[in-house]
Amino acid sequence: MPIGTDVMDMIELRLYYASLAICGAILGAMGLSSIVSEGLALVPVLLSIGGIGMIAGVVYEAFISSPSIDTLPDERLVWFTVAMAAVGGIGGIWSLVG
Repeated sequence: MPIGTDVMDMIELRLYYASLAICGAILGAMGLSSIVSEGLALVPVLLSIGGIGMIAGVVYEAFISSPSIDTLPDERLVWFTVAMAAVGGIGGIWSLVG
């Protein structure tokens, strides 16, 4: 095993966690903004709970549990998650601007 692979795996793991946190923040923000503007409804409440749960799960995995490279998903899933977080961020900015 080359020396730099552990470092690259840790970078990918942190990138994966950051992407999940971004997706959770987007879901939570969408749900909370719908609750504020339209009032309580089932879907916005569930979006908010899911987004906050995703962020809490990432915080737990990244900081509280023992970080291990063994929990790293397949590289394709990591980059797919990064791409979907970017699409979600662009879509959120687009909805604010437009």
